[in-house]
Amino acid sequence: MRPEVATNELPADLVIFSTDGKAQFGWRNPETGEFHAEDDGRVISNAVGAVAWHAGIMH
Repeated sequence: MRPEVATNELPADLVIFSTDGKAQFGWRNPETGEFHAEDDGRVISNAVGAVAWHAGIMH
């Protein structure tokens, strides 16, 4: 579950890197520490790292 944000403030997301060289948007479960893909919610089992990503605008 994601916290509520003001209409002019967009939530932070992650760009997650995996061992196959791919990067995708996602989020980290605070209870399990696992990374999940933004598009389908599946666990990214081969994740090796992530960086925070903040959107300036939404379309």
